[in-house]
Parts: sequence; structure tokens; C-alpha cells
Amino acid sequence: MEFNATFLVTIISFIIFVFLMNKILYEPMLRIVAQRRAFVDENLQAADENHKKVDAISAQKEEKLKGARNDAKSKYSKSVDAYKSQKDDIVKQAQASAEGEFNRAYEGLINLSNETKEGLKSRMTDLANDIVEKVIGYRSEVQGFNNDEVNKILYQ
Repeated sequence: MEFNATFLVTIISFIIFVFLMNKILYEPMLRIVAQRRAFVDENLQAADENHKKVDAISAQKEEKLKGARNDAKSKYSKSVDAYKSQKDDIVKQAQASAEGEFNRAYEGLINLSNETKEGLKSRMTDLANDIVEKVIGYRSEVQGFNNDEVNKILYQ
């Protein structure tokens, strides 16, 4: 191989070409790639931070929801218990009132029954005399009713 001036010019032109290509093409491309890599890394880091923030906010939200659910359940249970207690009190009062009215009505009926029976007892002699008069045609006085037998019949 021969080394002449053409070879030397070719080498020098190749070195100048590489130097120019480096300045014109490779350095700007490497700078753009570095900028993009920095931009992507920045965005990935920001996305990771935002993801951590979202996780923290979600955990806080879930904690608050659990607290709110527990409070709602507690308030619901308390109000249900209070209404059950009120219902029981109202039912007891109604039962007591109904029982009182039933007893008063029952006593009134017993008193009315006793008054009616006493009225019948006092008129029994008159009724018996009226029946005898209608059967035999003249008035005869019936006497000697056994009060025990009358009471037995009326108060059975």
C-alpha cells in the first residue's frame, strides 16, 4: 500500500467530515435525546409522586368512609333501640289502658246483671201470681219461694 498525498487528503477530509458531522448532526441529536430522556424521567417521577398522593388520598377517603359508616350504623342502632323502647312503652300503656277499660266494662256488666237479677227476684212473686191467674183463671197468691233455689237458678 502506498501512502501518497491523496491518502493524506482523504484522511484529513474524513476527520473534518467526522468533526463537522459531530458538530452539526450528532451533538444536537444527543442533546435532544438527553433532553427527552430528562423530560421522560421527570414525568415518570412526577407520575410516581402523583400515584403515591392518590394512594394516600384514597386511604384517607376509605378511612373516612369507614368512620362515617360506623357512625351511621351506631346512630341507626340507637334510633332503632329508642323507637323500640318507645313502641314497647306505648304498647304497655295501651295494654294497661285497654285492661282497665275492660275491667271497668266487665264490672259494669256484672253490676247490671246483678241489678237485673235482683229486680227479677223482687218481681218473681208477682210474675208467679200472674202466671197462676192466667192458667187457672183467678188470682191466687203464690208464697214460699226458696231464696237458695232462686239464687241457684239466677246466679249459675
